[in-house]
Amino acid sequence: MTEPRWLVLTWRLPSALSSPRVATWRSMQRLGAVTLTPGAVILPYSEHLLEQLEWIAEDVVQRGGDAYVLPVTELPEADERDVERRMRAARREEYEQLREAAEELARRGRTKPDYERRLAVLERGLSRAVEKDHFKSARGRTAAERAIRIARRREE
Repeated sequence: MTEPRWLVLTWRLPSALSSPRVATWRSMQRLGAVTLTPGAVILPYSEHLLEQLEWIAEDVVQRGGDAYVLPVTELPEADERDVERRMRAARREEYEQLREAAEELARRGRTKPDYERRLAVLERGLSRAVEKDHFKSARGRTAAERAIRIARRREE
């Protein structure tokens, strides 16, 4: 049997429930999922992501909806390239935003009273971006890490 390469989560929640829908969407964002259709996302296969999606599916069911986690062994090549491209683009944008924010913080310098807090927010943001960087967007990550390191040195 061929090993799964992708995980698809499909779900449906009762239309009257907007809070669970938003919570589910945010959970997908935290994992770095790509939306296929409203109510369906895709991620690369890993045991960790499988476990996370199963937890989210269970939450959807407990809220009165339906959810299925589907391991997928193969996608058409064009679809696979599109999913990877979209995941890479999302991480590239996230790393770029972190880099810009770190550079702005470093320019302003230590005079800002909340410098340490803002720096901690950037470091947490970088950690979250790395967790969902399933295809290792090295260039964007390196630039963001460097900018945050420079901001950290300014703080010392």
